[in-house]
Amino acid sequence: MEPIAPEESRLFFGNSYMNAVVIEIAALEGETFSPKQIVEATGLLGSIVHPLIHKLRDAHFLEFVGRVPRERTLLYRIRDNYWWEAARRYAADRQATTERAAS
Repeated sequence: MEPIAPEESRLFFGNSYMNAVVIEIAALEGETFSPKQIVEATGLLGSIVHPLIHKLRDAHFLEFVGRVPRERTLLYRIRDNYWWEAARRYAADRQATTERAAS
């Protein structure tokens, strides 16, 4: 399975990078995460990732959990719904395809 290209991400989400952010969040399988983790996983700039996470939060797809004690790091988690299940399946299929190609 080929990853969704930025052009296709723009078509579906109205943003070239939202698909990459969504797939990395979905791959965490419900764990609490920080935007920095998504920046590192996607290779995107924080200035791209942070606004996309805020859009997902504002649309009630994510919830703000709090801050890491004695740090400025913000923590979020998925608000489960059918949409995230589809993203998780896509992430799992992508991972399986990558693993098959590597072997």
